[in-house]
Amino acid sequence: MRLADSHCHLFFDEIYQELDEKLRLARLADVQYLLSVSTDFGTIERNLEIATKYNGVCCSAGVHPLHSDEIPADRSVSEFLSHDKVVAIGEVGLDYHYGDSPSKSKQISVFEEMLSFSEETDLPYIFHARECFPDVFDVISRFRHVKSGVFHCYTGSMEDAKRIIDDGFYISFSGVVTFSKSHDLREIAKYVPSDKILIETDCPYLAPVPYRGKSNEPAYVSLVADCLAKTREVPVEEIAEITTTNFFNLFPKARFLLEENDEK
Repeated sequence: MRLADSHCHLFFDEIYQELDEKLRLARLADVQYLLSVSTDFGTIERNLEIATKYNGVCCSAGVHPLHSDEIPADRSVSEFLSHDKVVAIGEVGLDYHYGDSPSKSKQISVFEEMLSFSEETDLPYIFHARECFPDVFDVISRFRHVKSGVFHCYTGSMEDAKRIIDDGFYISFSGVVTFSKSHDLREIAKYVPSDKILIETDCPYLAPVPYRGKSNEPAYVSLVADCLAKTREVPVEEIAEITTTNFFNLFPKARFLLEENDEK
């Protein structure tokens, strides 16, 4: 069995300082492929260092909406998009959970800048959307070059999930789907078509049951797979196969990871 953690943050110190051990434990849990997602310019650079050093790891380049007001005047995410290890643009989007900081207008402006890169690259997008789906859908609809992407750590409604699928995007589930009160989310996990579903940890956040409240790590994506298998009433091996296949379909530039894995 092979699993892909489609969204983790290996750059955080609590993981980065023990990265050899965290990746060893991931391999023991059948997690062979990892996408370490960036949130600002500093994390892009650390992720490139990690992805260059470790087999089975790739990364993204993007600015998280909560970092929208931290973009250096003389830098652009576009400078990283041709790097071999950068397989996606993200995470990008909108987050209204914390009120007006950064402002909605600033977040939308930066989101539009990130989406404008679709005119010069075929890289897929990793979307962050929290309490803002109408605005996210509106902004994306104005960029016709955006052809592929995933709404990560999905916690939205069934209605929004249907819109995402109808628009051709993927949906990724994190440890939140394992929480006891996530009944509605598990119903959505049943609904998402097999060719549009992904799994992730979003580590070090959102550790699944039975580690809820503790630091998350890539190995725990296997628990998300177990939950989806029970929810969809299929063998966990089937969840592993479809989500890993979807990982490479969505992020085709990551196919070099298959070759790296074969070299081990």
